[in-house]
Amino acid sequence: MGSRARAVRMSTKGQIVIPLEIRRRMGVKPGDDLVIIGGDGEVTLMTAKRYAESLRGTAQGIYGRTREEIDAYVREERRTWRR
Repeated sequence: MGSRARAVRMSTKGQIVIPLEIRRRMGVKPGDDLVIIGGDGEVTLMTAKRYAESLRGTAQGIYGRTREEIDAYVREERRTWRR
């Protein structure tokens, strides 16, 4: 699916209209949850589901690789809460 640039104008309330063609290509409808990521003069807009899928596996192994390692990590964290 190719990208196409579209110019839109922001309202005084900070709102923009996502052009119909883009909404159709994204498959979004009124009430759908979207995620906007911004910085350095640009933004990315995606459905919440696609954003969640893009994060899948990014924290894999951060608390341990085995059940035992994860349980040990959680036990240690809980121990610090009691202080």
